[in-house]
Amino acid sequence: MRDIWSFLLQTLTASGAAVLLLVVKAMFRDKLSPRWQFAVWSVLGLVLAFPAGLGGRHALVNWALLLEAAKSLLTGDYGTLIRVNAPVPLLPPSLPGDAAQWLFLFYTAGVWFFLIRYLLAYLRLRRALRRGRPADPAPLEAAAERYGLPACPAVEVEGLSTAFVCGVFRPVLALPAGGEPEEKVLLHELLHLKYRDAAWGLVICLFRCIHWCNPLLWYCAGQAGNDLESLCDQRVLERLEGEERREYGRILLSMADERYACAPGTSSVANGGKNIRRRIEAIARFKRYPSGMALVSVCVALVLAGPLTVG
Repeated sequence: MRDIWSFLLQTLTASGAAVLLLVVKAMFRDKLSPRWQFAVWSVLGLVLAFPAGLGGRHALVNWALLLEAAKSLLTGDYGTLIRVNAPVPLLPPSLPGDAAQWLFLFYTAGVWFFLIRYLLAYLRLRRALRRGRPADPAPLEAAAERYGLPACPAVEVEGLSTAFVCGVFRPVLALPAGGEPEEKVLLHELLHLKYRDAAWGLVICLFRCIHWCNPLLWYCAGQAGNDLESLCDQRVLERLEGEERREYGRILLSMADERYACAPGTSSVANGGKNIRRRIEAIARFKRYPSGMALVSVCVALVLAGPLTVG
């Protein structure tokens, strides 16, 4: 993206795909598993990762035609076509010469602002973890052995209200200082560790930064984080039985952490209190989905991914 028009083409194309996915997800909310509810966001990720209008193709709405008409009307430029060379903003070769170029420069500055903001938040968090003291490894190792999951170093940090995994390549489990952590909380975080959910959180933060001025895509990023947490809850419940599942719902109330919600590079993707109620309701209606639904999920995802990515 080298100008404001190519950015508009990219973000509007992604917005059209996002609206379709939100409608389809609402239709299948209680029919397909949390695995599908989160996996379907990968379709939007593909739309965001590829340049819009590639090869003259479009999906759902011919945004290129509408934007060409708007550009010609507003600027009088009929000679150049709107093209998206890359799904990320590229600095223009020269200083801005008109209002549209200044607007694109403002957008690019906003991308860097949010990137630096998230980076500083992550560095502050890592510094806080370095000040923590090593946690007793016995409870973590016992939970990892019982459920057959990988473990990582753990530290106790003052001021934390819940546990979370921090880091993608050298993950560390951050635990609240004082008291022994609940086994089910450790199970939840070990599952985040096994499936590298911190990396997914990093991808979500990156898309937030690139499309910081699109409220629809910010909403979708929040929903993707919520679905990732619901998927982790589903994986936990599949390993628990009877009364243990109800106990997990009670423990979930203590896992809300507004301070580090949506922190980049952590499993605290959507631990804010607003999402806890929805997750507890999902636990109350927990069910094991039949294996045949996996094929249905794949078929639905392919039907959506094909036309949205290739036009």
